[in-house]
Amino acid sequence: MKVVNSLLISGLLSLPMVISVAPEAKADLIVCSRSTDKAFVAKAWYSGGDWITSGWTHINPGQCETILIGDMRKVPAYIYASDQDWQPWELEGRKTSIFCVQQKPFRIENADGECGTNMIPKSFYQVVSPDNYDYTLRLR
Repeated sequence: MKVVNSLLISGLLSLPMVISVAPEAKADLIVCSRSTDKAFVAKAWYSGGDWITSGWTHINPGQCETILIGDMRKVPAYIYASDQDWQPWELEGRKTSIFCVQQKPFRIENADGECGTNMIPKSFYQVVSPDNYDYTLRLR
């Protein structure tokens, strides 16, 4: 009985320490299509010393999708969105940067360099998350 009591007491003493450790806040990027067109979204983010792009996330009209999971408050992310005819959405008033994409599903590391074979340079729009946990971008 003594062993059980000491385990119970040591467990209870460590409980406040576990409860007081809060998880780090995250700021996911969510993109919603408020258009009648399906959106095709590529994303760019900075990781391990390189800019990486990947695509395509399909977003149906009236739907939302999480594009990036992580803390965007520290490093800005960029997105490129187009319809099925490759007509891009323009997000006025946002900083832009050129990144490489492909017309098929892709992931490109060092995507801010010179675009290689089968790659297309596109103007991505910067998305910076404010101090809240998630950031939702609405395409109209």
